[in-house]
Amino acid sequence: MPETSKPDFVVVGAGPAGAAFAYYATSEGYSVEVYEGVNFASKPCGWAVPLQVERYIKVPNEVILTTINGFRIYIDGKLVHESSGQRWGYILDKPKFIESLLENATVNKRFVDISDSSRPRVKGEPLFARERVVLAPGLVGLPGYANNAILAVQQIFKTSEPVDTDIIEIWFDSNLVGYYWVFPRSDRTVDIGVGGYEDAESLRSRLEKFVETRFRGLEPLTLVKGARINVSGANTSLLLREVPIIGEAAGFVYPLTGEGIRPSIASAYALFNNITRGDDVSKHLGSITRWINLQLKLLNKIRTASPEIRVNILAALPIDVFTSLGLGELSPRQLLRLLPRLPKGVASILRVLIS
Repeated sequence: MPETSKPDFVVVGAGPAGAAFAYYATSEGYSVEVYEGVNFASKPCGWAVPLQVERYIKVPNEVILTTINGFRIYIDGKLVHESSGQRWGYILDKPKFIESLLENATVNKRFVDISDSSRPRVKGEPLFARERVVLAPGLVGLPGYANNAILAVQQIFKTSEPVDTDIIEIWFDSNLVGYYWVFPRSDRTVDIGVGGYEDAESLRSRLEKFVETRFRGLEPLTLVKGARINVSGANTSLLLREVPIIGEAAGFVYPLTGEGIRPSIASAYALFNNITRGDDVSKHLGSITRWINLQLKLLNKIRTASPEIRVNILAALPIDVFTSLGLGELSPRQLLRLLPRLPKGVASILRVLIS
């Protein structure tokens, strides 16, 4: 292919990571071609992002469905933590968000063969770019890159009564390594889901029972959808390949929460600045990578703990520690001050974060 006909960048996958990379590149005048074989934001997802996402990208007002100003945390049906009056983040219209990031890129609705991830092809022909071909296909595109995954299922409902549009709910069950969520998309539309270490049928059954218990008079707006989520830990070496891999396929998902939009965007930001400015990827990913991998160590401990210990961990953590831990923002000093005040079994598990 003549050099002049090549785009500066080719991106395979138009999820948050791929779309964000395209946005960074086109914002600085680079030409970008994006390949995506399915509809934007087709993977089941809660569409929630914390405010910290704006360290990497500005969220346009027109893609915000609701603003999160509080939360309720339940354990075995009992309310244990509640917060309101503080802005935490947003529920996005994820397809519209992706579209906004791709506004200045050329989008090709075509599947790319990435069975050989070092040589992506379309109809047998290799993809070429002047600068780099970037892979951001998510776990679906590169399932072999995940050695640890959880399942999640969700369904969207219309409610008979208005719901709090600025409050999210997280429900923990002592018999599940995972959680249920209730995220408002409007005053009469909710996204309800459950994720954890169980098979799809078990999670579907849990979702059905939870909906019957928590709500009355819901009207399903979608079928139940499910997806695997990569919780194998972040692998920054994949960003440094000749054909770099970013986003969920590279492990940029917080294992405790399943949050993937923010860390995936961060991986795109780090790669773009590495290519165009020579920045070490750790400059932009150091804290995120460290906390993803610390959360993975903690999750592995929690998986083998008794249901009683799991409940004790959730109930014993002060609200600021609970939220900082989930966001990947807990300081070692904060944790060290807390450990002596925790039950022995809880403290022994949390020590993995400072070992």
